Amino acid sequence: MIQRKTLKLIGLISLLACYLIPSAQVPNNVNVNNLSDQQVEQIVEEISNRGLTMEQAIELARIRGASPSQISQLQSRIRTLRYDGQSTTNSGNQHAMPSASSADTLSQKAPVNPSPLNKKIFGFNFFNSQNLTFEPSVNIPIPENYVLGINDQLMINIWGASQQTYRLTVDVNGNIQIPDLGPIHVAGENFSQVESRIRQRLVGIYSNMGGDRPNTFAEIGISNLRSIKVNVIGEVNTPGTYTLPATASAFNALYLSGGPNENGSFRNIQVIRQNKVVAQIDVYDFLIHADTDNNIALRDQDILFIPTYNKRVAATGTFKREGYYELKDQESLSDLLSYTGGFSDQAYQNRLSITRKTATQLKVLDVKQEEFGSFIPQNGDSIVAGEIISRYENRVSISGAVFRPGSFELSEGMRLSELIDKAEGLKESVYSNRGVIIRLGEDLSPKTMAFHVPDILNGTDDIVLKREDQVIIQDIFSMREARFVRIYGEVLNPGQYPYRENMSMKDLLFLAGGFTEAASESFIELARRRDRESATKVSDQLATLHQFTIGRDLVINAEDAQFKIQPFDYIYVRKAPSYNKQRTVTIKGEVAYPGPYSISSKTERVSDLLKRSGGLTPHAYSKGAILKRIRTNDEIVKQSIRTALEDSLLESAQKQIADNYKLELRLESILAKPGSIFDYVLREGDEIIVPEVSQEVKISGEVLNPIGLAYQENKSLKYYVNRSGGFSSNAKKGKVFVIYSDGTTKVTKGLFNRNYPEAEPGSQIVVPQKPERPAGDQTSRWLAIASTFSSLAIAIAAVLR
Repeated sequence: MIQRKTLKLIGLISLLACYLIPSAQVPNNVNVNNLSDQQVEQIVEEISNRGLTMEQAIELARIRGASPSQISQLQSRIRTLRYDGQSTTNSGNQHAMPSASSADTLSQKAPVNPSPLNKKIFGFNFFNSQNLTFEPSVNIPIPENYVLGINDQLMINIWGASQQTYRLTVDVNGNIQIPDLGPIHVAGENFSQVESRIRQRLVGIYSNMGGDRPNTFAEIGISNLRSIKVNVIGEVNTPGTYTLPATASAFNALYLSGGPNENGSFRNIQVIRQNKVVAQIDVYDFLIHADTDNNIALRDQDILFIPTYNKRVAATGTFKREGYYELKDQESLSDLLSYTGGFSDQAYQNRLSITRKTATQLKVLDVKQEEFGSFIPQNGDSIVAGEIISRYENRVSISGAVFRPGSFELSEGMRLSELIDKAEGLKESVYSNRGVIIRLGEDLSPKTMAFHVPDILNGTDDIVLKREDQVIIQDIFSMREARFVRIYGEVLNPGQYPYRENMSMKDLLFLAGGFTEAASESFIELARRRDRESATKVSDQLATLHQFTIGRDLVINAEDAQFKIQPFDYIYVRKAPSYNKQRTVTIKGEVAYPGPYSISSKTERVSDLLKRSGGLTPHAYSKGAILKRIRTNDEIVKQSIRTALEDSLLESAQKQIADNYKLELRLESILAKPGSIFDYVLREGDEIIVPEVSQEVKISGEVLNPIGLAYQENKSLKYYVNRSGGFSSNAKKGKVFVIYSDGTTKVTKGLFNRNYPEAEPGSQIVVPQKPERPAGDQTSRWLAIASTFSSLAIAIAAVLR
């Protein structure tokens, strides 16, 4: 075990030697597969720290004596650990991507709880929007104008005829130390200048780097950026000191601090460096023009100072962007309009209303459009843009029997005939006897003006139109009642149909789909209302009736063929007298052939159905047979409860009515005497159920042990009650009843000497519960009972005397 660990350590040191010691040689006996994953990760990390690509590292290992098998094994291990392609540095990029310094944790955005006024200030959301961030980024190439400072870490890679990697940190004096070259001052200078100076100095120790045909090359970059501390003070939402990467700009610091508060200025943010104002930032330049010229890069210990605003006005009404805007001293209403995005499409643009605060009170100023460029608002002004009036200055409209109804432009001296031409003329169905113009008076009260349509068209009485005139020209269909005919009865599509001129009886039957199979061809009746002339006379007659005979192929005699249907006629196609659809009944249970059967005649009875089904089986219990029948007057009952019940109860009531009901079925009497009153005439949907003989009696209700017992002949009801434990203390003994298997019921009779009904096979004995007595003192109730009985006794004694 110790030898194996030693071998791994020797292999790791040998492989690292090719990077750490330029002259080191890799022994050929190192087995890369014996290295641990952690050791392989250390090798990859060292390659990355020296800024080498994987191809460069492999080439250097080959130069130092590594065998092809060792290189292949190492590549395989790196791919297994998923480092392939991730730990390399892009050698084609002039400046490597830097990372932020880990010495100081970068500041996060401070939480801001905005006030209602904050949210209305133009520019506030710029630094406090969830969808727009100015977080400083460190994953960017080093810009040419980046100014180096203390703690910046430079990385210099030498490759070609000579290989070397330098990782150098700028010290407190602003210098970097390159072995064999001495210090080079870099702090406070642009990266492009520093890069050029380092290349010139490197030629002193790498002579092959200069000349026309160099074979040694250098790459210079920054591998680790320093962090800077910036103070944001003044009227800021979250003042304080913020740690940012050295590439951060003024907007980055403003974003982290939440930007100016409700008293802060967005137009005069100062960047102070070494007690001097080096920049003044106007956020509106970026918001309005996307100009970032003043968004300068920050340096360590810079101060962002946000003073209070000097002038702020409120813009409300029909501006595209309402809110509070900060204005500079000489900015006018025109500048304010550009900040608000201009007027909306509903704005009244000829005048703006300004409310100004004086030393003692408020006053209103009206500024016309031509004065926008010269009017200078004051601090606290409230500028309101009104809306245009919902009123047309040159509109007329036409509706009715024209091809293009709608609103049209009113030109000077325009006449009604011109408006009709603009609407592309009148329809053929125009009602020409009259038209109406609705015109507004001087006080805007509407009045009507009638005209004769032909007079307008021929020019004899053309009318000059005025603003907001509404012209109405009706068609003949809108001037009369909608005309229709109705057909009822035995046609495929009964209902109402639009009336057509010259419509005949055959036409209407054709539209209704023709006759059904049940239709009577010889009894078609038409009912016609009285016409206008006859309706003027008082009469008891409601309608005139006509009868026709029409064949199924719609053949009609010549006289009836000339008969024309008129509007509002009602046609009735009667059903043939003896036409009936098959009616089905069902018999179930203990019969020879149970199942559905068709009723052969209207007089067929239960006894007839029993014969057709083969009679009862030996196991049939005739006393328990029942008949279920569908209600035939559902619609009548439903209509009555519809008027009597509320809507909330209607549905449940109809559901109950829709159920079948049971009829007592005395099969023994029916079989003994067919045609008796118990031998019911069959109806559609009847269902007869003949049960099997049952040998049990069920006891339920107020007994000590509700149970089912075997039926025994000649045993009374009390026998079965006693077998189930007897009556409970809450039993109503005088109301015991028996439900027999055919659905009938018998109850106990007698007040003092109770006569209980007999039990039968399949019956159920029910012992009801005593009703609950009302709470409270029962003394008065017993006194009343005693008084009643005493009075009764006195009356009996008097009768006996």
